[in-house]
Amino acid sequence: MADDGILTIEKSEGRRVCPNCGEEKKEMIHESTDKGNIISDYPRMYGHKYKCGSCGTEWREK
Repeated sequence: MADDGILTIEKSEGRRVCPNCGEEKKEMIHESTDKGNIISDYPRMYGHKYKCGSCGTEWREK
């Protein structure tokens, strides 16, 4: 678990699944920009983080 409260998990094959409750419906997994994860400085590009609509767990994939 990271110090900012966001889990970091390995990128999985196939459908994205919540690492906490196992929710896999795509309408329940919300994707947003992760300003704490800078991929490129110029041009500035950020990673993504995901939040489960069922249990509220936040995570990023590496």
